[in-house]
Amino acid sequence: MNLTSKNKIILTIIAFLLLIALIVVFGVNPLYQKIRNNSQDVLFQKQKLAVLESKINSLEKFKIIYKDLEEIIIKIEDLFADPKVPVGFITFLENTAEESQLSIKISPVTLSKSEQDPWPSLGFRVASKGDFPDFLKFLEKLENSHYLIEFQDLSVNSLFGEGKSVAASLSIKVFTE
Repeated sequence: MNLTSKNKIILTIIAFLLLIALIVVFGVNPLYQKIRNNSQDVLFQKQKLAVLESKINSLEKFKIIYKDLEEIIIKIEDLFADPKVPVGFITFLENTAEESQLSIKISPVTLSKSEQDPWPSLGFRVASKGDFPDFLKFLEKLENSHYLIEFQDLSVNSLFGEGKSVAASLSIKVFTE
């Protein structure tokens, strides 16, 4: 079997083509696949980074807005009486009555829950004695207080023989947190 130079050239070309095909299939193609997978991973990581940066920007904006609103939030929290320990509200009632020169007695009452009430509430009955103008000052101070108060009912009776003195009974609903 004598190979002619023409056959040797053809055989060499076939061997080179086969070698090139093997290099492409086992060398270049996996490398190309890794490059393609890595570029997809890079794109995915860039998208995740963009989302994370967006969240960081939103958080920074929220921090700025929260600092601006923190004072308002504290004021809103002060609108409500503490439902577990309403001592602060009762003290407020006593101090307001003292400032208005009234004597008062405070007792808790059970209020029926209304579907229209936006928040839970506590009920108090306030019985007072004093001059009528002082009682009006007391009511005005309650209306203008920082607590969310709703007056339920009010009855005022004149105390005969005691000048402008009145005995008043007032039911109050104070909203809680």
